[in-house]
Amino acid sequence: MPQKRKYSLKSFLEILAVKSGLSTGVIARKIKCAQSTALRYLRELKSARQVVEQRISNTINLWKLTGKRILLIDVDSKISNLALMKISAYHKARGDNVTLVHGAKVNLSDPPDQIYASIIFKKNKHVLDYLRSSYPDIIDIGGSGYDLHKTLSDYIENMRPDYSLYPEFDYSIGFSSRGCIRNTKTCPFCIVPIKEGKFRRTQHPSEWYNPEFKTIVFLDNNILADKDYFIEITAWCIEKKLKVWFTQGLDICKLDEEIARRLLEMKHYKMISFAWDHVEDEVIIKEKIQLLSKIGFTNNKLRAKVQFYIYVDNNSDAEYDSGVYRCRELKKLSCNSFVMFNIDNERSQRIKDLQRWSIRKILYWLHDIEFYKKDIQKPDILKRLHGTNG
Repeated sequence: MPQKRKYSLKSFLEILAVKSGLSTGVIARKIKCAQSTALRYLRELKSARQVVEQRISNTINLWKLTGKRILLIDVDSKISNLALMKISAYHKARGDNVTLVHGAKVNLSDPPDQIYASIIFKKNKHVLDYLRSSYPDIIDIGGSGYDLHKTLSDYIENMRPDYSLYPEFDYSIGFSSRGCIRNTKTCPFCIVPIKEGKFRRTQHPSEWYNPEFKTIVFLDNNILADKDYFIEITAWCIEKKLKVWFTQGLDICKLDEEIARRLLEMKHYKMISFAWDHVEDEVIIKEKIQLLSKIGFTNNKLRAKVQFYIYVDNNSDAEYDSGVYRCRELKKLSCNSFVMFNIDNERSQRIKDLQRWSIRKILYWLHDIEFYKKDIQKPDILKRLHGTNG
C-alpha cells in the first residue's frame, strides 16, 4: 500500500512557478520540510518530466519547471473567474505551469513567461498600470472593467474551464448564451449590448459542466430571450439533479406560465432573481408576480426564493424615492429586494442605508427603511444580526 503523502507535489510546482532556478535547500525551507524530503519529491516531479534538475556542485542542485511559467492575476472577481479558468486550461494542455494570485499587488522578483490579468470593476482599471509599464511585452489585461471589446480567442473560449484553479468553489460555471435582445436605449446603464452584442446561443452546459459538482452557475445575461433553449437546458439540469443559479437574473417580461412552472420545478442554488429597473414597469412586474403566485409560489416561497434587483442610478431625490417605492411595493407582494447602485457614482449615506436595509433580510421584512437607523441599534436586532448583544 503506497505511503500517504505529507506534502503536495502541487506545492513544489507553485513555488517554482513564482521563481524558477531555486536550490533544494531553498525549496525545503519554503515547504517547511527536510531537505532530503524535498529532494525526494523533486526527483518524483523530474521523473514525470515536470521539472528539470541542474547540478551546480556535489551539494547544490537548482530546479526549474519544464514548461512556460504562466501567472494569472484575478484582481477583483467575486466568484471564480471563467476567462482565467479557460486560459489556465489552455496553457496546462500545452504543458505549461500556471499560478493564480489575487489582488493588485504582485511581487515579480523573477518575472514569468506570460502574465494574464482580469479586472471586473471599472474603478480598478489602473491598478495594474505599474506592471504594464514594467512588463509591457508579457502582460495581457482584460475584463469588463478594463476593455469591453477584448475577448478570448475562439479556441480558448470553447475550452472546458480548469476547475482546479479555484478549489474553494464547488460549482460548474459558464455561458450557454451570450448577448441580449435589449440595447443601450432601453437599458442605458448596461454594458452587455456593448460587450456581447445581440443574443445568441453558445455552449450547451454539458460542454463545460463538471460532473463532480452538484451545482451549476449560469452567467447568461438573458437566457429567457430563447424560451425553447431555456426549457432544453433546464430539463438537462433537472435530469442531472443539479442546483441552478442564474447569476445575472432572468427577464421578468419574458416570464410565462410554462417558464414559471419550470422555475417551480427546478432546484435553486440561490434566489431566483429578476429586475425592476424602471418604476414605469410596475403594472407588468405585478402581473408577473401574480403569475408566479398562480402556479404555486406561495407567499412563503416568494419570500424564500424570489428577489428583484432594484437599480438606482444616482443620489437624486427622484432616483432614491423611486428605489424606496419599488422596494416597498415588492415587500407588499412578498418578494425580496436587492438594491444595486451605479458604481461609477459616489454613494450617499442614504443610498448606503437603502442597500444595507434591502440586503439584511431581518430588517427588510420586520422594519421599514424609514426606521432603519433607529431599529438597527436595538439590542434584539443587533443580536439577530451578529449573534451578540451588541
